[in-house]
Amino acid sequence: MLGGIFWGFSGNCGEVLMHAFDAPPGWLTPLRMVIGGAFFIILSAFIDRERLIAAAKDKRMLVMIILFGVFGVMLMQYSYLCAIDYAGAGTALTLEQVNVVFVMAWLCIRERRAPRPRELAGVVLAFTGVVVIATQGDITVLNLPLLGLIWGIASALATAFYNLLPQRPLERYGTCVVNGYGMIFGSMACSALMRPWSYEVHLPVEGWIVFVGLVGIGTIAAYFLYIQGVKDAGPMRASLLACSEPVAGTFIGAVWTGSTITVWDIIGLILIIGMVFLVTQREDAHEPADVPA
Repeated sequence: MLGGIFWGFSGNCGEVLMHAFDAPPGWLTPLRMVIGGAFFIILSAFIDRERLIAAAKDKRMLVMIILFGVFGVMLMQYSYLCAIDYAGAGTALTLEQVNVVFVMAWLCIRERRAPRPRELAGVVLAFTGVVVIATQGDITVLNLPLLGLIWGIASALATAFYNLLPQRPLERYGTCVVNGYGMIFGSMACSALMRPWSYEVHLPVEGWIVFVGLVGIGTIAAYFLYIQGVKDAGPMRASLLACSEPVAGTFIGAVWTGSTITVWDIIGLILIIGMVFLVTQREDAHEPADVPA
């Protein structure tokens, strides 16, 4: 739960950096990833050196890690910051939870089965929650910036890639190694596309403090806490506890950045969190869903 709260905090850090200090997503994303990736690589060199070296020599797994870094890590973090830029942290974090629907759809395709009634109900809740947030109760008007909605759904899709792509490399080489390499490769791809050196970003001391919060608390600490939660409580319970992310992001934003929370935002948030409960819960005869939120 604390990991989810820290992720919610990171969303607000990103919003402050973009809106108060004019740091664009194309500059923040590669810098955030290269620092996080370097941290995990250095940590792996101390605690898991053999698997760190073995992963670099395993061409097949390395290709999968590169795909994970580009389509999972990079796309997730860039679209996530873009959604925050256009729609605000609370809304972006809520829309990101729709990733569970994409994961569910893929699992149904892979297992060649129809969605269960509980899963279909979750999809309905997710769709209704998105509509409520985007229209604020008036379906004739889009009250959410269109680009904010598009980037929010893109963030959810990218988060689904992030959850699904690294399964085999994670089993063989562990989370620190895979995420370290993934962030490094993702930062390289993002740098090639976004050319962060072309931006003129001059952060004051306050801006760098917020950036440290984004990387240190919102990326590294949140990751470790969530993984510990998966280890202690299991993936299903951990994913449900991580629903603290949009709740924390919404209320931290209200206190810190003065973001307005409407009744419709709260209703949409409740509906989408309800979707997570429905989709991640399985029948007793099945294994718990390994679907991080």
